[in-house]
Amino acid sequence: MLPAAVSDTDPAIDPLSAVTHPDPYPYYRELATHRPFFRDQRLGLWVAAGAREVAEVLSHPECRVRPPAQPVPPVLAGSPAGDLFGRLIRMNDGAAHAPLKGLLMPMLATIDASIAAHRAAALAELLDADTALSAGRINGFLFTLPVVTLADLLGLPVAVDRATAAAAAGHVAAFAAAQSPLADANAVQAGADAAQWLGNWLADAVPAAGPLPSLHQAARAAGIDAQAVSANTIGLLVQACEATAALAGNTLLHLGRGTVRAGTAPEVLAAQVAVLDPPVQNTRRFLAADARLCGHDIKAGDAVLVLLAAASCIGMADGKRPWTFGHGRHACPGDRLAQALAGATVRALLARGADPAALARAFRYRPSLNARIPHFC
Repeated sequence: MLPAAVSDTDPAIDPLSAVTHPDPYPYYRELATHRPFFRDQRLGLWVAAGAREVAEVLSHPECRVRPPAQPVPPVLAGSPAGDLFGRLIRMNDGAAHAPLKGLLMPMLATIDASIAAHRAAALAELLDADTALSAGRINGFLFTLPVVTLADLLGLPVAVDRATAAAAAGHVAAFAAAQSPLADANAVQAGADAAQWLGNWLADAVPAAGPLPSLHQAARAAGIDAQAVSANTIGLLVQACEATAALAGNTLLHLGRGTVRAGTAPEVLAAQVAVLDPPVQNTRRFLAADARLCGHDIKAGDAVLVLLAAASCIGMADGKRPWTFGHGRHACPGDRLAQALAGATVRALLARGADPAALARAFRYRPSLNARIPHFC
């Protein structure tokens, strides 16, 4: 079972520390019910916790994914990581990125979840080092198998050998880690090196199958920069990295705790855990202009912390979609694929002898301000 509930007055929990708290859900539920939109003076942030308020913020035209004066995090600016970050559709607003988005979303929709699960099973064999299933190896599988599977489905040459697959996934993870506000100088440098490696890798890759050749052809016809296509291909792999690792890891935890039914297909369990214990707990929006938002006058430059996990305590977005995958114009288009990849990763680990009960007794959450990622010890 989950640890004992905490009260809303517990000083050890706030909207950011909740991400890695043993059980933040009573706190989230209290906010969603009684404080759906408020100003946290200590954090210097507006906080949206109610489902209606979360939806309003994520749909508001003046709520942007980056501060208007800071399109790239300062620590990444001027580096290959900053250049890559600045081209990502999910980190930009405005019409300039609409044509490429209009090509990427249909491309993702062509990837069948059942085929993704089948490819993940095959690639798990490639990654299998035929060694004891240690906690470290499980952590590695969580961060590697979903990324490698998506890369393979797109047509990228990752199934050559274990070293190639591990290198690609490792660089994706390093670039993802560099984007965190908690990243130190070494992590930022590693992210810059990873962005350079990934850019070179995609430039040299010649996809023989999958949807990438058609994407590049359509992008050229639309006058879209090839670098933007490559950057957003990397962006898709990043989205398959930390969030999917978190979803798979949390699914293992809930199996070990008995809060989900053993014997249920892992893909179904992953869909349940996406609601019960969301991998992405929050996101942020930044006001580009003064606006009336959730009954409050918000000033240009203000930031809103959007508690997806709190909204999840009330129900699903639009009645069918887990809040953790977002809502509105920046909603993740790969929600079904992510759940399939997470489930396939859990299935692969269970097949190799992973013991969820033992894992649930020895883990911690990785330091993060928005993702709930178990690290098994």
